Amino acid sequence: MKKAVVLGMILLALGTLAYADASIGFGWGRTTFTVASGETGTGASTDILSGWGIGDFPGAPRENLDIAWSGDHTAFHLTGYLDGTILSWVGIYGTLKLMPDMFSVMIGEFNNDGWDDFRLTSPHPIRDVNNNNVGRFNGWGVIAVLQPKDSGFEAAFMFKTGDPTAGAAVPPGPGTGKIMETLNNTNVAASYTVPNTVKITAGSNTEGTLYVPNRNIFGRVQVLMVPSLTLWADVRYFGFDATPSVSNIKAELAGAYAMKPLTIVFAGTYATYDDTAIANPAVKSSWNVYPEVYYNAGALTVGLFAAVGANDIANSGINYMVEPYVKLNDFNTRISFVYSGSSANPAPASNWRIPVMIDWGF
Repeated sequence: MKKAVVLGMILLALGTLAYADASIGFGWGRTTFTVASGETGTGASTDILSGWGIGDFPGAPRENLDIAWSGDHTAFHLTGYLDGTILSWVGIYGTLKLMPDMFSVMIGEFNNDGWDDFRLTSPHPIRDVNNNNVGRFNGWGVIAVLQPKDSGFEAAFMFKTGDPTAGAAVPPGPGTGKIMETLNNTNVAASYTVPNTVKITAGSNTEGTLYVPNRNIFGRVQVLMVPSLTLWADVRYFGFDATPSVSNIKAELAGAYAMKPLTIVFAGTYATYDDTAIANPAVKSSWNVYPEVYYNAGALTVGLFAAVGANDIANSGINYMVEPYVKLNDFNTRISFVYSGSSANPAPASNWRIPVMIDWGF
């Protein structure tokens, strides 16, 4: 009889899992170890250094654990980062599928990498070139998502809250949770896709400290009609509600064309911003261009990344970086030589380094 009960329990559990999706993953990744680094030029140090993340993103090892489960009416997602021996939960939320394939509500924490349905980065395989994370929903709160299946339309609204695990001191800031200040900490965005033609996205999300928000407004167009081509542009306007008032407009154009085994990638940004750090605040402009080309030879990928730009078009010199690299595809390990400097007068010391980027996981 006991065997029959145990067998019945096993069959019941298997039957339940048959109607749900579950996954677990572990990564030892987004890790850079610099084998050697140094400086050249006037005022340069003669020391040769080595260590985790010298002069490069992402830096020291980051282990992460991801657990996800999804059923017909509810779902659960959990992300933790392991820092030494301490595991910190940075993303933990549940989903209520109130109208499956149409309307759902997520409740919980969306910190660090956040909720990114409306965020894009450039197609660079390693670099994370993005327009100040525009479109990211981040923090604690509730996200309501309307996404009718096969309609091409998606809209979301996030009501942001303080951290409920921090005790009586939260919410922080001068408002301490006044309802109107809380309502100011909201994100909203929507997108519509015309299949194989174009995708249009627009929205507004907050940046900075909770309850002392600075809001941006953004819009984006993605071109979908050309096979093997990734192409999009977006514009972000930030600071119109900031105190003291600031103004920041930043546009990004990004794309890639795959001519297998060769791929050409690019991204470019142009921004105007208020420089409030100087005695007489002034509006300045900056630009950056990030070209990359790589060739996938099977076991190896050989590539060249570069970055060129200026922080102040009117007065500063050109900043530059070149990075030839080889990637071991089977091991997801990339070995580079990076050289960066500036044409500013007097020229500062230039930097070189040999980073090894590793991204392992399952």
